[in-house]
Amino acid sequence: MSMTITPLSSSSAGNSVLVSVNGSNILIDCGIPVTRLRRGLEAAGVSLSSVKGILLTHEHDDHIRTVAAVSENYSIPVYAEERTMRAVKRRTELKGGFYFTGTSAFSLAGMEIRPFLTPHDAVFPVGYSVNTAEGRFVLATDIGWFSPSVTEAMRGADIVMIESNHDVDMLLNGSYPKYLKQRILSQRGHLSNASCAEAVIKILDSGTRKFILGHLSEHNNTTSLALGTTVEALGKLGAEAGTDYEICVAPLKEAGKGITL
Repeated sequence: MSMTITPLSSSSAGNSVLVSVNGSNILIDCGIPVTRLRRGLEAAGVSLSSVKGILLTHEHDDHIRTVAAVSENYSIPVYAEERTMRAVKRRTELKGGFYFTGTSAFSLAGMEIRPFLTPHDAVFPVGYSVNTAEGRFVLATDIGWFSPSVTEAMRGADIVMIESNHDVDMLLNGSYPKYLKQRILSQRGHLSNASCAEAVIKILDSGTRKFILGHLSEHNNTTSLALGTTVEALGKLGAEAGTDYEICVAPLKEAGKGITL
């Protein structure tokens, strides 16, 4: 009996996360090419046809790019907040799908799904808390700050996937236009490495011991910077990786190893 979280891809180029609980599989977001999605699932020992549903966090292209094709070709139901679903259908050829309103909880593939509001520049962005007898997984990427709703959702979770998008100095000194830098740095943009480290400290204090850092910028971050910033911050408090907690970075493109309870 187990829960395994496998990030298939997590970056501005495309996002999808596999949640597997005792042989039942769901995806959170579907923003990567179908061939890469299938390859990542196969590496995890999962067939695309076995996926029971796709949860969408919001309507930005890197989270929904292939959802219509995957849903139609493999008969996989799609779930999103009502306003998000309407926005997704305007941007894709998705025809069906199920919607929930606000942050109403629902069941999918034997898992209790609890959406919660996230601070991002979309119509109604959400993260997800996936609750089972085996444990609780919480995902919140694309967050401009560690808001009260995100804090409450992550408190005491068994596994957390949180955004560590950018190094502020790299962003400020990089080639992005001013408006884009301002968007990323805003409270409806993306979480920096330093802010992520502060959030992980709070989550660790609540009892969480397994962390995945996700949605790294391909231009304004590196794996070593993201990981190093959080590990250093935890180390200053006396927490040691491998002893007091487990942490990894989600792959930008190809699927990574899963974290299992």
